[in-house]
Amino acid sequence: MLQSLIMCETENSNIYSDFPWANIRIVLVETSHPGNIGAVARAMKNMQLESLYLVRPQQPPDRHSAARSSGATDVLNNAVICTTLAEAISDCRLVIAASARLRSIPWPTAGAAEAAHKLVENCQQAPVAMVFGREDRGLNNEELDHCHFMTRLPTNPDFSSLNIAAAVQVFSYEIHKSFLAAKEQHQSEARTETDKSTIFSDADSPASSQNLMNLFNHFEETLVQVHFMPEHRTRTLMRKLTRFFYKSQITEEEVSIFRGILTELQRLSTINNELKK
Repeated sequence: MLQSLIMCETENSNIYSDFPWANIRIVLVETSHPGNIGAVARAMKNMQLESLYLVRPQQPPDRHSAARSSGATDVLNNAVICTTLAEAISDCRLVIAASARLRSIPWPTAGAAEAAHKLVENCQQAPVAMVFGREDRGLNNEELDHCHFMTRLPTNPDFSSLNIAAAVQVFSYEIHKSFLAAKEQHQSEARTETDKSTIFSDADSPASSQNLMNLFNHFEETLVQVHFMPEHRTRTLMRKLTRFFYKSQITEEEVSIFRGILTELQRLSTINNELKK
C-alpha cells in the first residue's frame, strides 16, 4: 500500500515544479563519518530536498557516502563544504536548529511540524536552513546563536538520541508534508490572475543571517560606546537581544532602521565625548 502511494505521488511529479526546493538547505556541522553524509543525502532526496551544506566535516563525502546514498549521488556531488556555520547560512532568512537536548539558556522553540511550516513559508523569498549538529554532542551554544528557532523531536526521554540520518529523514518528511498541505490549500482556493506567480503570499523579506549578525555586532559596539554596560558584561544581554530579534523575524528594512539609529547614537556619543575634553 505504501509503495503504491509513493509511486502515485512520484507519477504526479509536476506538482513540485514550481516550488523552490533548492532554497531549503540542510546543514550538517562537523559530521564524523562520511557514511552518515550519504545516508542524509538519501533521506533528503526521498523528500525532494537537494541542497546539502557541510560545515567542517571530519571526512569529505567519499565512496562510503556514495554507497549509503543509494543513488542520491547528485545531492552528494552538489554538496557545499564550508569552514564555518556563519558561512553556510550567510544568505539565509530563516535558520532552525535541530537539537536533541534541552538548553539551560532559554531559546525560541518550535515543534517539528511548526518548524517545517516556517521553512516552507519562508523559502519562497530566500534560502532557509535547518542545522544539525555533531553525532555525539549536537550544536554548541555559540552555533545556536546563529539560529532563529530551536526544534526537537518528542522522543523516549530515556533514549532520545537519533542517528543523524534518521533525524534528517523525520524533519525532511515534515517539510515535504507541509509543502503538500500548502499546495492543496492553495489549489482549493480561487486564484486571481495576479496571484498565479507563487503558491504563497509575498511578504517583506526577512533579514539574512549575515545582516542580523552585523546588527548584533553593531548593537554591542554601541552599548559599549555609550557606556550602557562594560564590554565584559555584554554577552548575557546580547544573547537576550539576539533571541528577541530572532523571535520577531525582522525584515531587511527594519535592520537598516535599527542600524541607522545605532549609527546616530554613536555619532552623538562621539560628539559628547569631544565636548567633555
